[in-house]
Amino acid sequence: MDEIGVRIGLVVGALAVAGVSTLVLRARARGGPRKLAATGLVQGVYLFTSKACLDCKQARGMLDDVLGPDGYKELSWEQEPGLFHELGVGGVPATMIVDVDGSGVVWPGRPDKALAHRGP
Repeated sequence: MDEIGVRIGLVVGALAVAGVSTLVLRARARGGPRKLAATGLVQGVYLFTSKACLDCKQARGMLDDVLGPDGYKELSWEQEPGLFHELGVGGVPATMIVDVDGSGVVWPGRPDKALAHRGP
């Protein structure tokens, strides 16, 4: 195989890997709520975001409207990638509600469903 064929093969392979990765992350982000026995976080509402997230501004606005700007804590992937990995947050936006015992539920996507299930 000549050099151009090898280069085309590498590009096609890279595109295939990127495409599969995107589909897996989207499928994971669309999943339902996921319970965690221990989060390492204090009780409250957390919004997981990233700079590249197109829906994070809308999610932030929803939480601001319902809880106020001080009613939740925003965690950015760029600043907390290890925490995202530890908690299994694979897509943004995502909302986590943490109980007093440190257990939590991660709701992928917009926070409206998480807020509907939030306790008083």
